[in-house]
Amino acid sequence: MNVVHICFGDSAYGSLKNIFQKSNEHQNQQIICINEDFSIGPIYKLESIEGLHERKQWMKEVLTKTGPTSDTDYLDWIETILKSNSRIAIEVPSNSRVILWHGDNTSDEIGLRFVLFLLQNKHIQFEEVDVTEYSHHIEYKVRDLQDKEISYVIRSLGEMPPKLISDALQMKKSMSHIKIKDLISDWKKWSQTKDVLRILLDGKLVAVSEDYYDGSILKNISNEYQSAARVVGEVMGESDQCIGDTYLAFRIYQLIQQQKLSYQGNLGSLGKLKIRLS
Repeated sequence: MNVVHICFGDSAYGSLKNIFQKSNEHQNQQIICINEDFSIGPIYKLESIEGLHERKQWMKEVLTKTGPTSDTDYLDWIETILKSNSRIAIEVPSNSRVILWHGDNTSDEIGLRFVLFLLQNKHIQFEEVDVTEYSHHIEYKVRDLQDKEISYVIRSLGEMPPKLISDALQMKKSMSHIKIKDLISDWKKWSQTKDVLRILLDGKLVAVSEDYYDGSILKNISNEYQSAARVVGEVMGESDQCIGDTYLAFRIYQLIQQQKLSYQGNLGSLGKLKIRLS
């Protein structure tokens, strides 16, 4: 039986690939990376050509406002990622065993539903590795800046130290038909929504307004000019969500357009941009 591992994000893929290359047991097992942030952008009918086009247009708008408009690599990357995601059903052979790696974050939760929907007619045996559940199980801890040991919850495979991956894999479990059916049904509901921002609230997926993070951004900005990249880093560090820098940079651009922020430097480069309250 073919064994296929599906994970979300480049970091997760790199970690799995590195560990599996060193393991005789897993060397011949396929790894598919879904390199998407499903917490942001339209997911309306994403399983269709129409939905892919709508998401692509939104991502182009965001990236061209937060990065160099002449950088066609950005736009080509979007095209490549969206096309590869839609080919999952072709890449995974029927009657395979699929192991889904995920954690407690919005993107993984939406991605899990999306993948199950795409593979629902291929007679797949689904298993899952919940890295968040695993981190609770081993009572995972890290050291803070004062070198004090504190509990830490791993929210995505990309956050997991590579040395723990093989152990986490031993905790994989089969997904029941009821759970799979429920997740597929949930995808069908999300696929009909028009929102562009989602969060995980008390374990449940919730759509929120586009300006959800604006309050956190403004709270971290003073009347003195400061690095926009540092502000983004502060908001990411404080948030209980796994939000990426791309969307936060986009919201900073929107706040500048709304004249709530003043800026110095290059709008197309977060690292060369300074901002303050208007």
